[in-house]
Amino acid sequence: MLRSEWIESKLKSLAGHRGIATLCLVAAAFALACTFAPVAAAQGGTSEFTLSPASFNPDAVAPSGVSSSLIQVGSVNGFSGTVNLSCQVTSQQAATDPPVCTVSPPSVTAPASASATVTTQSDTSTQPYNITITGTGPTTTYTTPALPLTVLAVTPQYTLSVTGAVAPTSVPAGTGAQGLVTVNPIFGYATPQGGGITLACASISPLVTIAPVCSFTYPQNDKNLKVTGTPASATLTISTFGPITTGAHSSRNVMGLWFSLPLFGLVGLGAAMSGKPGRRAWGILALFVLCGAFILIPGCGSNNPSTTTPNGVTPANTYTFTIVGVDSNGVVSSNTSTTTTGPTVSLTVTAPPKTP
Repeated sequence: MLRSEWIESKLKSLAGHRGIATLCLVAAAFALACTFAPVAAAQGGTSEFTLSPASFNPDAVAPSGVSSSLIQVGSVNGFSGTVNLSCQVTSQQAATDPPVCTVSPPSVTAPASASATVTTQSDTSTQPYNITITGTGPTTTYTTPALPLTVLAVTPQYTLSVTGAVAPTSVPAGTGAQGLVTVNPIFGYATPQGGGITLACASISPLVTIAPVCSFTYPQNDKNLKVTGTPASATLTISTFGPITTGAHSSRNVMGLWFSLPLFGLVGLGAAMSGKPGRRAWGILALFVLCGAFILIPGCGSNNPSTTTPNGVTPANTYTFTIVGVDSNGVVSSNTSTTTTGPTVSLTVTAPPKTP
């Protein structure tokens, strides 16, 4: 083989390897770009503007839930006019109280961004929905492909909250305090027909022999609390045990009569030494002395209150109560579980006042 032919064959072989290497480098770069590039939102538009809505976040909500999407409005060929935005919610099946979609702001000047918000109600039908975004420019209109949003089927529940703090916060043993507890329905909760929610203090801390007790008073003095989709409240009463006044104890003595004895002696002596006319005068004087003695008797007596403790006395301490609720179907307040406790209230009990 001639030297020139050998050189030409080597150059072709080298060029071929370089071509393969170049293709490999290009493929690797493309794969790397695909790996690290962010997922772009779907984009489309008109000769004036583009619309790029992000997926709704979250893409599934419970009834009464809210979801939103960020909308990017782009400009085409330097367009800087106004684009009016709106959104629509559709479903394959008829829906009760369907979700409502709004865009804020409803009008932008390209390029700009806006937010679409979908709001559901407690009785919104639990099913998939499709949301489309529509942009209208001076001469063109564009509607995006549908974005999915699902309203999940959930179990109606309720929570408890202390909406009125216990007052007073400190009481002597034998008295009590009151607060307000509210039941908050979620996911369209309502009490069973003919039933209601019974509230109770599930626990008390610290544990003592004669502990305070709590009770609840419901509206219209009902036996439980009725909830029909809106919050309802009951009055919490915490009672303590202490001395009970049974009445005034009268300690009357005859001190007034003792004061009058010397006067009776003088009256008697005068009557014995005087004649018949004088005895009459001394008798009248004796009557006045006797009346005065009876007047002095109440002043010399004392009235002390009488108390008893038939139920004992609640020890002085600060007590904490945990409140729970259960309806007539056995549904317990959802903010009470094996890992969480219900709302709590506290009351400080002091020693009862001493009686004389």
